[in-house]
Amino acid sequence: MKKLMLSAAFLMCGAAVMAQFNVSNVNQTGNGNGSSVGQTGLSNYSTVDQVGDTNGSDVDQVGQYNYNDVDQLGNDNSSDVDQNGYSNYAEMHQGYGSGASVNDGNSGYIWQDGDYNGAHIDQYGDTDGSDNNYAWIDQDGTYNSSYMSQVGDYNGAENQQDGYANGSTILQYGDSNYGGAGQYGDYNSNWIYQVGDGNYALTFQYGESNDSDVDQYGDGNTAYATQDGYANVSDVDQSGDGNYSDTYQSGDENDSDVDQTGDYNSSTVGQSGFLNESNVMQMGDSNTSSVGQSGNNHLSNVNQIGNGNGSTVSQSN
Repeated sequence: MKKLMLSAAFLMCGAAVMAQFNVSNVNQTGNGNGSSVGQTGLSNYSTVDQVGDTNGSDVDQVGQYNYNDVDQLGNDNSSDVDQNGYSNYAEMHQGYGSGASVNDGNSGYIWQDGDYNGAHIDQYGDTDGSDNNYAWIDQDGTYNSSYMSQVGDYNGAENQQDGYANGSTILQYGDSNYGGAGQYGDYNSNWIYQVGDGNYALTFQYGESNDSDVDQYGDGNTAYATQDGYANVSDVDQSGDGNYSDTYQSGDENDSDVDQTGDYNSSTVGQSGFLNESNVMQMGDSNTSSVGQSGNNHLSNVNQIGNGNGSTVSQSN
């Protein structure tokens, strides 16, 4: 009986040891590649595949059931993944995808501290490859999600999330584009989509349940959006070259819609209060619009078609 009890105890001990196994797979093809993996905790999983020369990867996982997959194709690419918590998911690809050719000098970074966060960085190649792009994701909290994809050269994407259930997507196609999003609160949603060269988009969200959407097509367009409060909505669509939009919302349930088509149009919208609505539509070149709303329940509609038009709206109570 004593032997049986000891055997049972040994089996339980063995099961506990097996349950604590972390898994790491490293595959490298080429010259001068380097990979470092550190895992502390329970049932963490990491895969690193590097094809090319002088690529570098550094993975650290602390906690339980974290997952990571890094793939790099090309030369001189760099990857840094850090996960601390429970059931975080990180996946990074730099060069693996349809049309991937030579992809050199790309840099990616993921940091997750918390539980059930999801991150994904893609820097895929076009017919000429995609070179010298950088992307980083920094998530601190629970159930945050971030997705990035960049095709072209010299693009930059950044996302920082601090809170609960924030979501961000940044997609860029072209050269020298920048997309950045800072989310500090809960249930905030961000979308940035840029096609062309030299476009710039930067959004900040403070509070809860804010929604920001930026779409830019063309070259040299700029969009800023800041939301501070609850359930504010900002939508910016710019098509053409050299357009500019700046939206600031402070308060609750404000709604701003900016639509600019043409070249060198400019729009500024400031909303402070509750349930304000602003709609700006400009078609043509070099049109300017300024809307300021302070208070509650204001409505503004600006429609300008042609060239060189100017409009200023101020509402308060």
